[in-house]
Amino acid sequence: MSSVNRFLDPKSDFVFKKIFGTNKHKNLLIHFLNDVLYEKYKPEIAKITGITYVQTIQAPDSSTGKEMVVDVLCEDAQQRKYIVEMQLSPFAKFEERAYAYLSRVYSQQLDAGMKYKKLRPAFLVAIVNNTLFKGYPEYRYDHRLICDQTGQQHIKHVHLTFFDLTKFKKNKIADLKTMEDKWLYFFKHAPEVDINGEGHQQLIKDCAILKEAYTALDETSWTKEERFLRERANIVAMDTDAAFEFQREEGKAEGKAARDRELVLDMHKEGVSMAEIAKWLKLTVEQVKKTITSVK
Repeated sequence: MSSVNRFLDPKSDFVFKKIFGTNKHKNLLIHFLNDVLYEKYKPEIAKITGITYVQTIQAPDSSTGKEMVVDVLCEDAQQRKYIVEMQLSPFAKFEERAYAYLSRVYSQQLDAGMKYKKLRPAFLVAIVNNTLFKGYPEYRYDHRLICDQTGQQHIKHVHLTFFDLTKFKKNKIADLKTMEDKWLYFFKHAPEVDINGEGHQQLIKDCAILKEAYTALDETSWTKEERFLRERANIVAMDTDAAFEFQREEGKAEGKAARDRELVLDMHKEGVSMAEIAKWLKLTVEQVKKTITSVK
């Protein structure tokens, strides 16, 4: 760590997936989902007691379809589906992408001959570090299907919840009243928190799950392999940012293509999977595969 008194940033892609997308910290994801969804949607849903992770890279439904890549995908004991996303950088039409992904997870439950009554609810929770829904001050936005005529939610199976960290203004530990507050503070301010600070010590003393979450952000608790993988992920992220900057400066398709090719080969050499390369560089897996095989 850069300082023994600071935590890693849970908004970074690798750290977020490690904390919320692995069996080692499954308990954190269960608590987080319950803390932000249960009060809003009960009695429609019961509290989550266990989850099973699902492959986060979903192949397209056809040869011309689009691959789906999400940060975390899981289901609970009642087979309800949950997508959990962290979006650190601005992403055009992020809300539309979120709805498309959730719709796909919902519809993929249908096997041949399956009765529609067997379909289970699907939820998407996205933590976004850039402004959504400009002109509105709220930091939480819940989207459901509401009937214009009755004002009722007759179709209850699709739910999207967005948290806009740029609008979350509770910047002091004393301001945190609910578990939702404490989770959003965790996401927004963890890198600034003094591990040994009095306020932080009181916060984790009163809440065991937050103590576990912050401990997971302390890199001294990570294995040597985990630290190596995080460093490699940081290098990939910096190279990707450099590629985008190069593209903006060049303003030419050939410049982007050349830089993409260079990054694909470098990342492949470092052992990054083709699916992850495609996600980082916003290419298709087929494009990545073609680039790699062209030099063999």
